[in-house]
Amino acid sequence: MKKIFFVVLILAVICSAYYIFKIEKRKSMKVPEGAVSLEFPLKDGPFQAIQSGPNGSTHTQPPEKYALDIAKPVKFSDFFKFRQSGLEANQIFGTPVYSPCNGNIGKVMSGFPDMPIGTRGNENEANRVLVSCDQFNVMLVHFKKDSILVKVGDVVTVGQQIGLVGNSGASDFPHLHIMAYRPGPNPDDKTPLPMIFNGKYLFRGDIYP
Repeated sequence: MKKIFFVVLILAVICSAYYIFKIEKRKSMKVPEGAVSLEFPLKDGPFQAIQSGPNGSTHTQPPEKYALDIAKPVKFSDFFKFRQSGLEANQIFGTPVYSPCNGNIGKVMSGFPDMPIGTRGNENEANRVLVSCDQFNVMLVHFKKDSILVKVGDVVTVGQQIGLVGNSGASDFPHLHIMAYRPGPNPDDKTPLPMIFNGKYLFRGDIYP
């Protein structure tokens, strides 16, 4: 019994130290220049930025410099669930996605299947929507199959539902990928833009709201 107590105590100390370190590190972080203001694309949080910008093999393309992957915060009970659990059991799977700005729909890719959790699909088979906002574009990716409610050319307003969070394409588990960029004269000329949601800039690990 004493052994279990000391193990729990050590884990608590480690977690506390990490939390304090994270808070201090967060204080030193600055919002990159040139950020664009958007409405957060999900409601009824909380949500967590599980990836923010490049990290290992994630977000390696230049336009993804400030890209975010958004999911539901992991609960303690989630550690006891099997990784191969069904998609419908995931907290964010099927969550409505809303337009983060007023604009026009510039691109839609739909009809691709949702991958089982733990199985990464083809990045070219990710259901996605491109919203052309004021002088910049916002790309939202990994929508649920057949859930996208808009088509190319549609005019959308802030807060208008455009689909549901899914797990299509190169995704190991359900989440929403979002990035903003300013298009250039050539298709491959894209300037990545930081995103501020309702006055808040999200770094990796941050909770919204």
